[in-house]
Amino acid sequence: MTPFGLASRGEPFMLGAMVRLPLFVALLLAFTACDRGPQPPAEDEAAETAEAPEVPTHDPSEAHAQRQPPAVHGAGGPGAAPSHGGAPVVDPRAPQLAGIKWTVEEPLTYRAPSRPMRNAEYVVDEGATEAVLTVFHFPGMGGSIDENISRWTAQFKTADGAPVTDADTQTRTVGGLQVTTVDVTGTFASSMGMGGGEPQADSRLLGAIVDGPEGPIFFKLLGPADTVGTAEAAFGALVDSIEPVG
Repeated sequence: MTPFGLASRGEPFMLGAMVRLPLFVALLLAFTACDRGPQPPAEDEAAETAEAPEVPTHDPSEAHAQRQPPAVHGAGGPGAAPSHGGAPVVDPRAPQLAGIKWTVEEPLTYRAPSRPMRNAEYVVDEGATEAVLTVFHFPGMGGSIDENISRWTAQFKTADGAPVTDADTQTRTVGGLQVTTVDVTGTFASSMGMGGGEPQADSRLLGAIVDGPEGPIFFKLLGPADTVGTAEAAFGALVDSIEPVG
């Protein structure tokens, strides 16, 4: 008998080999794949920690947002930049978002948003003492203003690990819009993301939630208490400058 059955009786050897060789190769590859056993799945990309307020029924997590370099401005005019795979990015020269506009002064300095779900990002200082002001707007979601203020303050603990109870929360009218502000200091430990973050002692958050014509807009300045303190006046000036577009 011809080895491997490549030619039958009365059939030229070479012709039989040419006809049966592809089948033999396919069977060999299949046998090799089975012999390797199941292969491990590829690792998923680590999810980014969502900086936006948590919501009860919708999750605007950055984990599923496509990461693209952010646009600065778009054809729709100031503040109408196209999405960069997540949220639309405001024009730093004339910032506006979801029907409101504002102005910014030093030491707040604009930089391209580092995460897809941020509409704008401003930094104070750099390196270990850096504080970051982030701006968000999630149409149709975000929970109530009180719920979001509670989530922000719940991320802070006292030195002995107890919840912070002395957060300064105020509601007032700015430019005809209701604005709720919060000022809280303590050890910051985010409960969001995979396992949360490393607790940061002596941190401070200055926050403002604007009840805008197209839904709430969130401003959150977070970082070391001393650094945030250097930008407290600038943050207050930003809030005071808020007004409806048009």
